[in-house]
Amino acid sequence: MPAWRNGNLVGRGAGGKLGKERCEFHVADLARENQSRKSPPKCRLRCNALRVEPCARASWEELSIYSWIDNLLQNGKVIAPETMAGGLAARIVRAAVAEGGNRQEIIAATGLDDTRLRNPLSRISAKVALRLFKVLQAYFNDPAIHLRLGQQSGAQSFSDFGYAARLQTDLAAVIHARIQVQALRQNIVRAAFHSDGNPPYFTCEYPADRLQEYANLVEFLAISFAHLSWQVLDEAPLLASAHFRHQPQFDTAIYETIFGCPVRFGVRQTRIEIIGRQVFRPSPFANQPLSYAASQRYEEPAKWMVAGKRHLASSYFYLASELDKSPPTLDRMAASFGMSARTLRRKLVDEGMSFRDLLDRVRRDMCKLYFMEDTRALGEIAVLLGYSDLSAFTRARKNWTGLPPSRR
Repeated sequence: MPAWRNGNLVGRGAGGKLGKERCEFHVADLARENQSRKSPPKCRLRCNALRVEPCARASWEELSIYSWIDNLLQNGKVIAPETMAGGLAARIVRAAVAEGGNRQEIIAATGLDDTRLRNPLSRISAKVALRLFKVLQAYFNDPAIHLRLGQQSGAQSFSDFGYAARLQTDLAAVIHARIQVQALRQNIVRAAFHSDGNPPYFTCEYPADRLQEYANLVEFLAISFAHLSWQVLDEAPLLASAHFRHQPQFDTAIYETIFGCPVRFGVRQTRIEIIGRQVFRPSPFANQPLSYAASQRYEEPAKWMVAGKRHLASSYFYLASELDKSPPTLDRMAASFGMSARTLRRKLVDEGMSFRDLLDRVRRDMCKLYFMEDTRALGEIAVLLGYSDLSAFTRARKNWTGLPPSRR
């Protein structure tokens, strides 16, 4: 029986250890995992009196790969305040399932709508988003589960809005790009990154009268941004210190083990300081042509939204997000929009494209990115594009380009 159903909070796994002991068990696991990580290749850096910089670092403002978000959201006018994207909630749930959780039990306990979670542009209220973290803490009987999920919920493919951020020149530019995505993912907490600080630092702003209520989300965001170093540089985050306005939810020593630095609570500003030599280290994934292409594929769908073709735009984003997760069907997509398949089919045609043509367009756009990335086997690309077998992908690619997938 899940812990959230049991008034006695019977522990799940790990010998039924509870509370602080349960948390310490996972901290020990984390420490062993960190020790097993390989060291990244050394980079040539240039030092100055304040920080360490890469030899040729472009300004992050010049690499604004998420400018289409303003068009899509019309500068924040079309999204309700204090909400989280269904796509972010879905990622948190997927990370919980990877930890051994039952998807349907977690969704039911939180009061989430499973069909809406499949729509990356759907929104859930702050109340429900914060409840999700509480449910997970009770379900796993682990007060630090939100920190562990924040470490593990990184983007894995171009189906995630944030994946293209790793293509920036260095970790600082990656963090700035991910900050831009926050406008789409959640507007409950306002995040900012100050790369010109000494040391550079990440901040979160949230209401002073709701500090403890927002604590789980703030800590989740903080550890998620800190652990971008694993995704970009393949190394543990080098944090100088972590400061939170709210009070600790468990032993401070556990926080310090997880963050790997001194952690203080009850201070005036939530602030995570990152050591400069890591922030400005060049990214081995830096790829400006691919970064540009990844951004451009969303420009036209975002303009569709501005032009009033909201069903066409929403369907493009839905399919791009769902291709690698479940079979892309009209029925499932229509259910996530709260309408019948017949109605959605008609609206798509009215706005200029059939479902089949739109699906083909999304797959073709995504295929181009994976071939430019040039790091994945053909079988993996076929799966990421939602094909059930390699032969179907081979036929589609030949229709698009006249060439088989083996010729890139």
